[in-house]
Amino acid sequence: MEPKLVKKLLIFGTLNVAAFMFSQTAVSDTLSKKDKVIDEVVITGNSNPKSSVKTSLSISTLKQAEIINAAPRTTAEIFRTIPGIRAESSGGEGNSNITVRGVPVSAGGSRYLLIQEDGLPIMQFGDIAFGTQDQFTRFDSFVSRVEALRGGSASVFASNSPAGIINFITKTGEKAGGSITQQVGLNYKNFRTDIDYGTPLGKDFYIGIGGFYRGGDGPRKTGYTSNNGGQFRLSLLKKFEKGSVRIYGKYLDDRTAPYMPMPIAVSGSDSNPDYTSLSNYNILTGALQSSNFRNDLTFGGNGQILKSDIRDGMHSVSKAVGMEFNYDFGAGWKLDAKARYAANDGQFLAPFPASVGSKSEILDTVPGYGSAVYAGTNTAVDNNAKYMKTVLFNTKLNNLNNFFSDVNISKKWDKIKLNAGVYNSSQNINLSWNWNTYLMEVSDKNARLVDVISNTGTKITDNGLLHYGVPEWGGLNRNYDTKYSVIAPHAQVEINPTEKLTLDFGARYDFGNVSGSFSGVKNTTRTIDINQNGTIETPELAVGVVDGTVPVDYKYGIFGYSVGANYAFDTHNAVFARVSQGGSASADRILFAGYNYTNSNDPALDAVKVNKLNQIEVGYKLRGSKYFLNTTLFQARTIEANYEATTQLRTENKYQSFGVEFDGFYKVNKNFDVRAGLTYTHAEIKNAIDNTIIGNMPRRTPKFMYSVNPNVNIEKLSFGFFAVGSTKAYTQDSNKLIMPGYVIVNPYISYKLMKNLTVNVNANNVFNALAITEAEEGTLQGTNGIVRARTLTGRTFGASVKFDF
Repeated sequence: MEPKLVKKLLIFGTLNVAAFMFSQTAVSDTLSKKDKVIDEVVITGNSNPKSSVKTSLSISTLKQAEIINAAPRTTAEIFRTIPGIRAESSGGEGNSNITVRGVPVSAGGSRYLLIQEDGLPIMQFGDIAFGTQDQFTRFDSFVSRVEALRGGSASVFASNSPAGIINFITKTGEKAGGSITQQVGLNYKNFRTDIDYGTPLGKDFYIGIGGFYRGGDGPRKTGYTSNNGGQFRLSLLKKFEKGSVRIYGKYLDDRTAPYMPMPIAVSGSDSNPDYTSLSNYNILTGALQSSNFRNDLTFGGNGQILKSDIRDGMHSVSKAVGMEFNYDFGAGWKLDAKARYAANDGQFLAPFPASVGSKSEILDTVPGYGSAVYAGTNTAVDNNAKYMKTVLFNTKLNNLNNFFSDVNISKKWDKIKLNAGVYNSSQNINLSWNWNTYLMEVSDKNARLVDVISNTGTKITDNGLLHYGVPEWGGLNRNYDTKYSVIAPHAQVEINPTEKLTLDFGARYDFGNVSGSFSGVKNTTRTIDINQNGTIETPELAVGVVDGTVPVDYKYGIFGYSVGANYAFDTHNAVFARVSQGGSASADRILFAGYNYTNSNDPALDAVKVNKLNQIEVGYKLRGSKYFLNTTLFQARTIEANYEATTQLRTENKYQSFGVEFDGFYKVNKNFDVRAGLTYTHAEIKNAIDNTIIGNMPRRTPKFMYSVNPNVNIEKLSFGFFAVGSTKAYTQDSNKLIMPGYVIVNPYISYKLMKNLTVNVNANNVFNALAITEAEEGTLQGTNGIVRARTLTGRTFGASVKFDF
């Protein structure tokens, strides 16, 4: 272990020993048994809801007011303030990369962490390419709170989510009344209305409704109204003497702009790079979308001509209905059942810069080049401008329907509680990739498409379109039609040998079955009149088509367990430890990678169909009437396989990470409080197909992540800020090019004009910090001084008025 790291951990340990000693003095001197401590009852990842100080879990709760003050512009930005969670929220309202405590993000999405609504997942897999779970998740005023569990019992209480669970807990209507909130962007176009209302319909019968609708351009300049849509929720709850039944529904139909890596100039060296915006493209406010780039024609996976409106962006549609039932049989026996069906579909349309450079590097290299003009004109292109070969990620989300159910029976004795249940799920992954290649200028002011003309006057492109398909990447016209079914029995035992000691043991086994097929492996081309004008243009001579079908029929198993112990010295102090094992099944990410997908016993397939995660946690919890502090030492070991479409690389890696996580709160007085979090992670690639990266830090993994939220309350006035930061990290596993550290500061101020009327003004990234979350290039060597990177958006101001009734 590194000497510097040992020193840091010793310092951290000393601080917590001091905190423990202080707490013992403070308790005996100033607190009585009747004094209240800051603690909350948690339900996520826990078969027996109880105060957090009595659980061997690392869990955080975000209330609605805290989320609003943090000024998130997307759902994924909510998670940035949670200690231990790395949310790369630079992709817009979806397609975000989310992970926990040094567990890697080897491709995209969130393979090891699932987002839930009311205890059931949004999607069975968090890393479906172009169908990630946050695309179908929206925060609105109908959400009462968000609970975030890191590590621990997640491997027992959820499938494919061993690193953690983020649970959106919605309102039931039991609390009478509601609110209307009107939000508006002050320096960007955003108009959004949230509403929620709850009321009793009769004795022990309640209804809750809520949702939002919005429109606007979003925080980046796309050249058109890119955010348009909303969500509606309904809840019906009936309580009776020994239980309750709840039926709820959700309808989501929302269009938002997806943000891919964008061109940015880089000078200096790999270890000391200087990132700056290009002269015609502001990396903090620009977008690859353009009003001049609205329509796309391609040959669909089923042989049809597919017409797409690029302005639809990430179009997410979800129609869900769920049920919850619980019943107390008496004598300690209880039944708890949940089920939900969701019909999910939509489309993902996003421009991606395959290559960026000067006119000579991009346009002049097109075979047959003679001259170039801006599409639709005879105007010659600017020889000094920058240009892109752009791949349009046009993916139809044909069917991402899913069904989840979890039925649990529990029995409670004097000092023992037993819970046994069966989880059942079915997830469809039916997608069509219909990608085309375009030429366009680099500009954040409605970039123009470019046409290339041969020396004989023949147009090589058609209104900027260079290829129907992506021949440079091997075609990539694809169809997925697969179904993933899981039956997972699970059981948990909680024992209280003494009043202060709590032991819990849990186990889960996922019986997974995968069936269906995928096609597009041959990547053949045909001559097709795509625009149906009776003439074959140059791009129509070689249209990429879906050809070659591979059947899929295999099984997998995942054994997960979690063993924890919590010793509460009193209501103020507790120590805990936990050992866990779990896994996440590989879904569409390993298709097209050349395995035998119809033989469950094939060693090559067996090595990649399940990704394994082992974790150890040791922690200390301190509680007082004005403060709390959670400290957790952790270690995680990950074995996984992946396949990345844009690089055509197959990976099989082993990772290891360890570190420490702090989560604390202190109420200085009635007018001032502060909350903070800090996570230190040391991560390493222990084994890989590419021997040159063994021993390196996994890409995009910072050593430190932190957040702080000082808050002032003076009668009707409240103000403060959220500061979220990260230290430097490497863009790729090669550990050459560095992404600098950053701090994002989000200030807010709110004032109660009346008892039920509140005005809030907030800012996101008020200092316009350049926060790079990922980059395609791993080194500056061999580049032209331009890399493709995703950054958090620049400074935005927003205001809201909330009326409670």
